[in-house]
Amino acid sequence: MSKYAPHHRTTNNPRATSSTICQKCLGTGHFTYQCKSSRPYVTRPSRTAQLENPRLLAKLKADGKPSVEVPEEFKNKSGIANRILEAKEKAREKDDGKPAKKRTKR
Repeated sequence: MSKYAPHHRTTNNPRATSSTICQKCLGTGHFTYQCKSSRPYVTRPSRTAQLENPRLLAKLKADGKPSVEVPEEFKNKSGIANRILEAKEKAREKDDGKPAKKRTKR
């Protein structure tokens, strides 16, 4: 050991209290870098579930209302694809009456 670099413990070594919460295992009494347990699985509602059920957002927001209004066409899950296909078929029928433009080669 060198006489110029003393190797002793410092007195300001932080100690975890009983209220210290580990970010990895969500346990108390130790820091994250001292954790030896595995991560628990925490279930959270998806964004779609939060938008459909405003009560799930009540924990995050005081008023409990979603920030975005969901259109009615997305609330009803059946028939969306059929409506899109019908709209495209109607657009094709309108375009069928017009003659197709041909390209000429140069």
